[in-house]
Amino acid sequence: MNLRKITSLTLMFVMIIMSYTGIMLFISPPGRIANWSNWKLFGLSKDNYAHIHSIFMVLFIIMTLIHVFYNWKPLTSYMKNSAKQMILFTKEMIVSIVLVLVFLIGTIFFVPPFSTFLDFGNGVKNSWEKEYGSAPYAHAELSSLKMFVKKMGYDFEKTQEILKTNNINFKTTQSLNQIGDNNSLSPQFIYNLLRKNFEKAGEETIQLTGMGRKTISEVAKTLRLSDAELISKLKALGIEAKEDEKFREVVEKYDMSPMSVIEKLGYKKPE
Repeated sequence: MNLRKITSLTLMFVMIIMSYTGIMLFISPPGRIANWSNWKLFGLSKDNYAHIHSIFMVLFIIMTLIHVFYNWKPLTSYMKNSAKQMILFTKEMIVSIVLVLVFLIGTIFFVPPFSTFLDFGNGVKNSWEKEYGSAPYAHAELSSLKMFVKKMGYDFEKTQEILKTNNINFKTTQSLNQIGDNNSLSPQFIYNLLRKNFEKAGEETIQLTGMGRKTISEVAKTLRLSDAELISKLKALGIEAKEDEKFREVVEKYDMSPMSVIEKLGYKKPE
């Protein structure tokens, strides 16, 4: 067998797989949504994609080192002039360094077109929330059933009855994640089941997580207000805002947090 050929072919397959998992991670929903809804794409969860990407990164590094070893002479020849003299900063090397620096600095300082590309990715990520929804509070899926019921203000005894009636196996000390995994359900499904039984007709819990990442217009929609109504309410609190501005960026100008402003508007997150 030819190790040089094996290395090159392995690198090709690794780059294909890492490119694929990188794209999936780029468009996947934030963890708070993925974990809450048991999000999957083509049969794999966000954690699956992250694990594959990380493991293949190790294989990529190993294969790259071997590849460099076998191709050391061709690589060093790129740094020689027509007289075969070694020159580190050839024209090609300078162009390569500049290209890398442009991408690195552009990403760090979030300037177009890099910021445009990243904003597109964030838009795709956050769009999943419309389809899957989000938890009623941060990391609700990690709360034990007993703690979750307490935070939501649900009756503990009735909660157990509802779960038993729906043939859901559980222990009150288990997290919603654990109960979901044991019953092939998502934490979101369990929450929706309880919510339907406890909330009165016409009432619906407003999910207040992830508000800082949304634009003013998106926050208004979440709070079931028009853009004008929310902007007017914010102005009454001394906050000037526009529809397309990020909620977090707006309120932090006034030394406030997104949740503190939400509470000032009359909304209350689960305790």
